[in-house]
Amino acid sequence: MLSLAPSYAALCVTQAALVAMPVRAQARGRRRGWIGILLPALALGIGVTVLRVVSGGPHALALLGAIVTPVLAAAGPRRAPAAVALWLVAWLMHGLLAQAAAVALIALAATRIASLVAALAPAWSLEVGLVALVVLDVVLVWGTPQVQPASTALHGVALPSAAGHPIPALQDATFGSATMGWLDLVAPALLSVVARRRLRAAVVTGLAAGAWGLLLTVTSTIPATVPVLAGLLAARL
Repeated sequence: MLSLAPSYAALCVTQAALVAMPVRAQARGRRRGWIGILLPALALGIGVTVLRVVSGGPHALALLGAIVTPVLAAAGPRRAPAAVALWLVAWLMHGLLAQAAAVALIALAATRIASLVAALAPAWSLEVGLVALVVLDVVLVWGTPQVQPASTALHGVALPSAAGHPIPALQDATFGSATMGWLDLVAPALLSVVARRRLRAAVVTGLAAGAWGLLLTVTSTIPATVPVLAGLLAARL
């Protein structure tokens, strides 16, 4: 196993790369501000509730992640070959190589989610929604005892096998000894949509994520969406 510091650093780089990656909104219809404000935080709240309250919730969400992630990652003719190759690596390989492919699949899926949300909500509401998501993440991680048991239960789900190999576990982004949730990668993808200066926002997000990760020396769980606020601020200045 890779130690915690380089493992978490790799996920921080992934967050920064998602901010730098251009995300194009899908065909725009009538956009509503409340969608951008409520949807990110609502997704986090529903996910934690399902994991903690619903019987079989972790297994259901793990299966959902295994199915929906490659579909979202492969949405588009240019993305499909890369997504298929990543899925095969995550399925057939082992160790860090398989984990890196799985994280890349989740990152691609996160950019697709961000593009869909951007088509439904104006940029200003996504900025407010990112702030609301971070606040709720902090409250749930440090203010309640709900997130860590829910994350542990979701991470520990054993998925079925195909051709002698377990199907890729895509319910969270795990690399080495570090794990981030789905919204920890969706948040920087949403920041890419609203940031006018993506490169600046990406650098600041990556540096802030690395500094924020130092808290793992004193606590086992941190709200990993917080560095996105630093990137958002840098993009606004």
